[in-house]
Amino acid sequence: MVMSMRWRIALVLLAWATGGLAEVVTRGPILIHSVEDLLGLASGLGTIASPFVIEGLRVDAEGEPFGILISNTSVPLILRNLEIYGASVAAIRLQNVQNLVMENVLVRGSLTGILVGGSKNIVVKETRVENCADGIRLMFSAEITLHKVGVRKTGVGIWLQGTRASTITASVIELNGLGLLLELESTGNIVSKNAFLGNHVHAQSCGKNQFDDGQNGNFWEGFSATDKDGDGIFDEAYLIGPDADRFPLCSLP
Repeated sequence: MVMSMRWRIALVLLAWATGGLAEVVTRGPILIHSVEDLLGLASGLGTIASPFVIEGLRVDAEGEPFGILISNTSVPLILRNLEIYGASVAAIRLQNVQNLVMENVLVRGSLTGILVGGSKNIVVKETRVENCADGIRLMFSAEITLHKVGVRKTGVGIWLQGTRASTITASVIELNGLGLLLELESTGNIVSKNAFLGNHVHAQSCGKNQFDDGQNGNFWEGFSATDKDGDGIFDEAYLIGPDADRFPLCSLP
């Protein structure tokens, strides 16, 4: 009940941050294959000091494969204050992309929410994915940051395939079939200070991943052990296949 209320509040704040989605003009899919496709669509100059910015849009994919497709770009780019839905493949698809930040985005009602392939240095923060077959899928990528992300009511919430050196922090993975899946040699990833709530299976890992930051792990609903010193950390590790959360949290982070 507490998290459901938090989820509703988060969505209200997200709608407010987008400037009131009812006032935003709805448009069709956005396809970006080069820097030239950003000209006239995005503000900014595509530099570190003045990145390209696409913001304040509602994108209805209308059954097309993608709501937003970005490929083969490395210039600094921000996707901000967006709502994307109705894609038959992925609401947001990034292929061979670097140096992109996604923030305050709502993704819903698509086969996959966010699909990232062959990409590096991508940040997704304060973003919600809900009611998709799969939530966030990272394929053969590296240095991906997921922070304050909410994934709700999907088949697989967050799915890493061949993805390394990435982090998942301060996020809520809730009411999914499988909350988090790391496979196909997805190693060297850090998962900490997240809440896993009401998933049929919270997490599966192929091994060589870290489920705490050395001091704090994650909250795993349904798991319980002693906390003799009262430090808010269970005295028993939570096992995820060959990996372990050595410092599972007694309460929501």
